[in-house]
Amino acid sequence: MMAAAALAAALAAADPDPPPAPADPAPDEKPSPEDKGSEDKAASEDKGADDKTVSDVVVVGERPAVVKEIDRQVYDVRKDPDAQTASVGDILGKIPSVTVTPTGGVLLLGQPGVTILVDGKPGSTRALRGADIERIEVMTNPSAQYGPRGTAGIINIVTRKDRRQGQTGSATAGGDSLGGYRVSLGPNWVMGRWIVGGNIGLGAQPFESSSEVRRRQSDGLGGAVEIRETGRSDYESDDVQGGLKVTFRRNDHQSFYAGVQAFQSRGTSEQRSLSVSDAGGLFAYSERSRGPSRYSAANLNAGYDWTGKVERETFGLAFSANPYRNLYGSTTVETYDDPGLAELRYRRLNDDDSLDLEVKADYKRPLSGDRILSLGGAWTRNDQTRRELFESLSAPDPLRDRDRTVQGVRDVWAGYVTWQFPFWTWTFMPGLRVESERFEVESGGAFGGSDGVYWYPSLHVSRDFGEDLKLGLSYSRRIDQPDLGLLDPAIRYYDATSATRGNPALEAVTTDAYEARLDYTRGAFSAGLTLYDRESSGTVSSYSVLTPDGVRLSTVINAGESANRGAELALRGKVATHWSYAVTTNLFWREQQVLVGGSPRTDSRFTYSGNAQFSWKANPTRPDSGDQVQLGLRYLGPSTSYQGRSDGFFRADLTWKHPFTRKLTGSLILSDILDSSDSHSTIHADGYDQDSAYRGSGPTARFYLSYRFGAP
Repeated sequence: MMAAAALAAALAAADPDPPPAPADPAPDEKPSPEDKGSEDKAASEDKGADDKTVSDVVVVGERPAVVKEIDRQVYDVRKDPDAQTASVGDILGKIPSVTVTPTGGVLLLGQPGVTILVDGKPGSTRALRGADIERIEVMTNPSAQYGPRGTAGIINIVTRKDRRQGQTGSATAGGDSLGGYRVSLGPNWVMGRWIVGGNIGLGAQPFESSSEVRRRQSDGLGGAVEIRETGRSDYESDDVQGGLKVTFRRNDHQSFYAGVQAFQSRGTSEQRSLSVSDAGGLFAYSERSRGPSRYSAANLNAGYDWTGKVERETFGLAFSANPYRNLYGSTTVETYDDPGLAELRYRRLNDDDSLDLEVKADYKRPLSGDRILSLGGAWTRNDQTRRELFESLSAPDPLRDRDRTVQGVRDVWAGYVTWQFPFWTWTFMPGLRVESERFEVESGGAFGGSDGVYWYPSLHVSRDFGEDLKLGLSYSRRIDQPDLGLLDPAIRYYDATSATRGNPALEAVTTDAYEARLDYTRGAFSAGLTLYDRESSGTVSSYSVLTPDGVRLSTVINAGESANRGAELALRGKVATHWSYAVTTNLFWREQQVLVGGSPRTDSRFTYSGNAQFSWKANPTRPDSGDQVQLGLRYLGPSTSYQGRSDGFFRADLTWKHPFTRKLTGSLILSDILDSSDSHSTIHADGYDQDSAYRGSGPTARFYLSYRFGAP
């Protein structure tokens, strides 16, 4: 902290505080409708907020924080106090309809199965910084323009594009109370028709967690045994990331681009656990595991963008390649309390290697009478190879030892069309997407696969009731295909007494989604009410049993139909000149199949999710010139599964942003300040019952400095 403060003082001295600057500029290459009018006049200067001076009068117009389009909600995150330094997960956790769990899972309207895109394309978010993000588009009911993967919906992260002539960019440095740090640099040059943007960064992130498990299971002799396991996990990683993007604007209507982004991390994990039981024997032991992990991901992209002479007519042709590799291993030693039992030693290795390719074309043509035609096509390929190794080091074990490789290739050819048109006082946008899919898998010399043609319709309808009230109705059909790991029937051991395996008979999950949304806006106040119904078939659930040799074996099954029906209320406004709020509450019923007494039955249960931010700004009209404080809350209610139940969580974060000068800003983020984001779950499996508690790092403090260079 002292070093960071010294750096802040040095930079402040080098950059004496001039008059306040306009808000952060971040125009997009394709301005949204709400920006178009002001951007046409200010494109050459591109100052972000639209500032025009006439004699002694200055008019300042800011882009709205939320823009509601017929098929999505668009959130401008640039003015968030920790937007420059926060992770993608932290930023998503503040967006209405989005919940980020303590373990990093992302939910939409309280439901898993979310597809996350970067600039409309698949890509890794590991290398993204908060400073890279322009806005976030949330599509809880996407149109046919987008692929149907992700039954809960789509989140599209739109990155910043800067067209101001000369050099601009930002630099960030900071650390946290766990010993982690992050340093990054993101320069941008605009030289006539050429735009060159780059980024480079490195960091380290330790993480620690603890767990406690209480289990009652069969002892194999007709009785039962009580077991208590306590564990601790420590993980340390170092990472480096960098990227470069070059854009050539041939003229005002055509541009070509190419870019590469890469991320690599290396880590070491160590787990220690202790199992205690009155029965002793195999149930009383200490265990220690240690091993490396390697993760690398890259995105290579190129494309061509064209805008026609007709306003908002566009064509885009894009190619992207996303290779990634995730490798982790461990060596484990189990020492039993009973000296008559030999020590167990074994080694595990998991190596996932994948390549995603996509070529797509999109065309949008406004026609007469406010009609808009959109159509396009895409080819995508996912080529994945998984190697899994389990090797007994103390003595050969033919039942558990395994070295297995599985490879799968999935090709999808897709075409879509949407047609937006007015009818009476309504606007309609029906759409249809058709996909031809082929999937091939090879494992141990055996081959399998599937192919077929699938249809995915969508419909969006909206109507404006005056300037303040807007109604939207929508429907879409979506699908989640099982990945390679869920289909492989081979048993994969985590340790001597727990394992998992896939299910080659697993079918895809299909969802029909219905929504009705009512939005009201008056001045600084806005309210949105969403009623929704998600009907899914083939819902995938985990199913666990205790095998005769005492192994807890988990697999996945299709557990029939499920439904989520509920209402979400989002409120945003000001309570005073300096105070504002944004509150989202989602209340819903979840219906699904659960196992009771060995037989499935339909369970209906009420639960909730949401988030809230309460903000104070010293200078509300020019936030960059004064302090900002924000209290953020996230919450998720309890949920049930096929064989168990999970408690919800509550988390509170506090952010303070202080501008030292117009270019240098400091941010202090206190995460999980109430130490309340632990999780607890129960499972009632065939042969055992288990209660599990998980605790993460707890309260954490981070301090970052962000410096903007170049023209304001």
